[in-house]
Amino acid sequence: MTTKQIRLLYLISQKSERQAYIEWTIEGITDEAIMELQDQDLVFVDIGEGFVGALRTISLTAKGQDFIKDYCDACECMPCDCNWGHE
Repeated sequence: MTTKQIRLLYLISQKSERQAYIEWTIEGITDEAIMELQDQDLVFVDIGEGFVGALRTISLTAKGQDFIKDYCDACECMPCDCNWGHE
């Protein structure tokens, strides 16, 4: 798993509704990287219907939520071994 994929999982986990739009702010994340996360059952990709047909959202699965809970955004390690991001 790449650092960008881990960062994506972390950002989704920080959203209050646990969703993010694929038209991103994360530079360099590709559809292939997202599909790889989906294949690993870490995220669920939902494609809108009707007038929002081109809108895709990503949600963390239960497995994805469990996976990312030990990520430290302060040092970007997983699990955190520096205690910078954890009290």
